[in-house]
Amino acid sequence: MKKLSILLIILGLLTGCSEKGTFIKNTTSHDEHSLEEVIMRNEHVKLAKVLLFEDELLAGIRVNTFSRFKKKAIATDIQKKLEKEYPDLKITVSADSKILLETEKLIRKKDEQDYRKKIDKIKSIEKEQT
Repeated sequence: MKKLSILLIILGLLTGCSEKGTFIKNTTSHDEHSLEEVIMRNEHVKLAKVLLFEDELLAGIRVNTFSRFKKKAIATDIQKKLEKEYPDLKITVSADSKILLETEKLIRKKDEQDYRKKIDKIKSIEKEQT
């Protein structure tokens, strides 16, 4: 009985720690519904943080555990689909965890005047990774 209760507690903790979903911060007049649909339609994506700012679309994604070996191909596929949906935006999609964390930090910031510098910094980090 004691082992069963310990197992149930561990399972409860593990399922509570898994983060899923999409968070989009839109500071433009673009519709974000199709953006969310493109990301959520991909079964390999577990989590996405997206920022739409001026003429930029910055997306950090986390892929499922068994898809991690194809994460660059998954990010490229999503980027191509988003470029079809939003041809007037400069789109950056990355499955790198550092890009995801930096995008999340940027979204949490309230001050939008620093966004341009931070977006350029995130894009340079993404170029270093490739």
